[in-house]
Amino acid sequence: MSASDMIGIDVETGGLFDPLGFSKDEQSLYKYRQVELKHGRVAMLACLGTLVQSYTHLPDDVFSNPRPLGALGQLLSERPLAILQIVIAITLIEVTSGKQDPELAPGQLGRFGEAFKPEGEAEMAAVQLKELKNGRLAMVAIIGQWVQELLTGQGPIEQITSGHISPFGDGQGLF
Repeated sequence: MSASDMIGIDVETGGLFDPLGFSKDEQSLYKYRQVELKHGRVAMLACLGTLVQSYTHLPDDVFSNPRPLGALGQLLSERPLAILQIVIAITLIEVTSGKQDPELAPGQLGRFGEAFKPEGEAEMAAVQLKELKNGRLAMVAIIGQWVQELLTGQGPIEQITSGHISPFGDGQGLF
């Protein structure tokens, strides 16, 4: 599949924008699209997770921190072996997902989700474009949430509910 055949390559730029030539190798391009979809899906879950953890916690004090990066630091300091479990799980997922059938569309996981698949090709292309764009936005958003926590020392919900909307000039965080 060439770059011109892929959904979402020209949405923001009005045409193929590839100044570094990543799209020349079609086999690598297929892998890049798989990786983009996977990272987008993980980022969408991460954005939701940072908001949910402000309200919901597991019944252990280690998991009670409402700040995303603060919670990770607390887990590292109090339960370092938990990080090993996370790394092992990610490794297993990466090893098994690397065996995807090249006949399938990038990001398609076998028959998973067949019940939700739209009827027509146009509807399916629209859903795929929405997933791609939402994933791209989520990748930017999760980085923004982490930077916001580093600057203000507050999680996203914590900052909004405290009335501290701007991280600049009010004595909180780094500014």
